[in-house]
Amino acid sequence: MKEFNFWKKIAAVILFFNIVFSAFHVQTISATQEDGGLTAQSMGFGPALSMGSGGRIFNGGSLSLLADYDKRQMLSMVLQDKNGRLVVIDGGWDIDAEHLTDVIQSKGGRVSAWFITHPHSDHVGALVKILNNPDRKITIDQVYYNLADQSWYDKVESSRSNLVTQLREALATLPAENLHVVHKGDEIQVGQIKAKVLNDPYLLDVTSVNNSSVAYKFFLNNVSILVLGDMGPEAGEILLRETSREDLKSDIVQMAHHGQYGVNKDVYEAIAPKIALWPCPLWLWNNDGGSGIGSGDWKTLETRQWMEELGVKQNYCIKDGDQIIH
Repeated sequence: MKEFNFWKKIAAVILFFNIVFSAFHVQTISATQEDGGLTAQSMGFGPALSMGSGGRIFNGGSLSLLADYDKRQMLSMVLQDKNGRLVVIDGGWDIDAEHLTDVIQSKGGRVSAWFITHPHSDHVGALVKILNNPDRKITIDQVYYNLADQSWYDKVESSRSNLVTQLREALATLPAENLHVVHKGDEIQVGQIKAKVLNDPYLLDVTSVNNSSVAYKFFLNNVSILVLGDMGPEAGEILLRETSREDLKSDIVQMAHHGQYGVNKDVYEAIAPKIALWPCPLWLWNNDGGSGIGSGDWKTLETRQWMEELGVKQNYCIKDGDQIIH
């Protein structure tokens, strides 16, 4: 058994360095807008990504994937169009509320639309804290979400279902006309940002609340960004089966469930992304359970290998701090 574990660790280290060296490889890819592609130059790890001749891919807008607090996995994303309109996705833990508020204030302080994938603390904790603060320093115009009946959360995840109640109560602090239950096929226009809802929540018996994530496809300057929340393999296969390849195919993808035990490789194959967003800290990025790379039970290294095999040219990970694409 000791010999088996030794070789398992050796294999994990080899896989890690293979991914790292491949990810740092600088190369050029080219495609025309007519075939749905982008033109990219000098792609590799970096704080910002330029595409096209002399321009940025969002034409004055930006995508910000915000860093975690205290080395925790979470999802907090801010989109901004060139006219300053803001869209927030999820927001992270309650302890992430201050940083998220600071970022929103630096961009004008007004959120035109806030989208929720699913009600877990590492996704909506910050929103609950912000809404419950009567002295909050930002304005939230509209919130978009789809929650199941409370009885379902009580049944499938009783230990954490109280958060869903807290979320509902926090949302109720906003005027009713500002709250919107979304459904598959809905399209929401927010300034120059468009969002398409790809599914109603899948109410499954396995990893239930994660699998109930609503997937959104955003468009900013004709660049598509697919947000998967915490969808697991089961929800991913339903999404793949029930969604057209046109709707799935996206330039940028948020890695499901923080890049480990999310959707299967065949879903990412259908998405065919050029850029991957990793909302995971360093320990999860390295599958480090405390004894080095590959010592944990997470599947991040395997997922990273998938993305390399699928030809993803750019990886942005919150282990490196706030990640901003212009």
